[in-house]
Amino acid sequence: MATDSTPDLHWSLQSRLRRQLLSWIGGLWLVGTCAAMAGLWYETTEILDSSLEETAQLLLSSHDAAILPIGKSLSDFDPHEEYVVYQIFDSQGVMGLRSHDAPATPMDPDPSNGIRQVGGWHVLTLNARDGHRRVQVAETREHRREVLWASASWQFGMLVVVLSLAAVGIRTLLTRAFATLDPSRRELSARPTHDLRPVDTRGLPDELQPWLETVNGLMARMRATVDAERAFAAHTAHELRTPLAAARAQAQRLAHVAAGAVEREHAQALVRQLDRLTHLATRLLQLARIESGVALKREPVDLVELAGLLADEFDEARRSGRLRLECSAEAVVIQGDIDALGIALRNLIDNALKHGGPQVHVVLRVDCDGLSVVDDGPGVTLGQLSHLGRKFERASHRTDGAGLGLAMVGTIAMQSDATLVLESPLGDGKGFSAAIRFRRQGAG
Repeated sequence: MATDSTPDLHWSLQSRLRRQLLSWIGGLWLVGTCAAMAGLWYETTEILDSSLEETAQLLLSSHDAAILPIGKSLSDFDPHEEYVVYQIFDSQGVMGLRSHDAPATPMDPDPSNGIRQVGGWHVLTLNARDGHRRVQVAETREHRREVLWASASWQFGMLVVVLSLAAVGIRTLLTRAFATLDPSRRELSARPTHDLRPVDTRGLPDELQPWLETVNGLMARMRATVDAERAFAAHTAHELRTPLAAARAQAQRLAHVAAGAVEREHAQALVRQLDRLTHLATRLLQLARIESGVALKREPVDLVELAGLLADEFDEARRSGRLRLECSAEAVVIQGDIDALGIALRNLIDNALKHGGPQVHVVLRVDCDGLSVVDDGPGVTLGQLSHLGRKFERASHRTDGAGLGLAMVGTIAMQSDATLVLESPLGDGKGFSAAIRFRRQGAG
């Protein structure tokens, strides 16, 4: 079975920068610590060797009376931890005095002057010039290593502390630095999908300017392409209306003068097809106008008044009882564009009357949340409902229409800070509801 070896493409720039900075700080600290330890070892060795030599010279210059037989003077002092031990020999090589922790045998069998590593000892041997005395002063090699490791432990301990504090500091600084991008992100996320204005680069760091300029260039090219497509659709739809009207007039005349019933039926079918083309051209012209941002205008709009005006346009449906207006308040005022909302509401009423069937009853309702158009027609299935609202999508291929009405309503709702909510079937297993719910509502 094949496994997916594609690497995870999601990563955090802030986390990566923090890790790299901490790695560099820790690495440089380690290099510096190692260099400092080498220097410390060299300097410590010099100092301790000098101390051994000073001790040896002091013992060589001591009066003979101070050099007592072994053990006689040792009982006069309590044992204690000795970092430096010594042995004193006479001219015959006999040990005359040693410290508490010094061994009973010579630490270095070589009697010549010098510093040598013998066993676990770092031994300095020094002979008097007249040869009457020899001194060996030593320090354990383990003690010297303890000095070095104690210093190194402090250094590494401080590294842990510094890295911990640096991690907190770097995280805070990076978080504040990346927070400067939030205004641009919020501004972009709040934009409608058709808003392709350049991103404001003021106040942003210089390092991001080339990237933002590239984004703005891309948005400019997208805006030019979208504008060209919208202009083409609007121009085409506009140019089609005149020849379609002329063709329809000719088809009506042909139907009027047709001699036979078959020819007359063909001419009437041609008129119906031309009506469909005219309707499609009108919808395309409306769609191009809407997508250009017509609904971005903001002014007080009374939804009750708007619903009344649109209901009057369908006077025949109102008189026959197929369309009824219900208002839960005397005035519901929002901020929007009355022309765009009129297009949206007209499409919703027209869809309900046309697709609900000849016996459908439609309720145009206005409440504090917005507008809704509800019919008691057959409705659509949940599967069909999920596709409605897309361009050129219809509930059924047998229904008339271009599939642009709900797409336009959805675009107008989005531009008006509202949401188009579609429901079907309703509680009784049939019916269709289309509501425009406003997220921001003005004072009435």
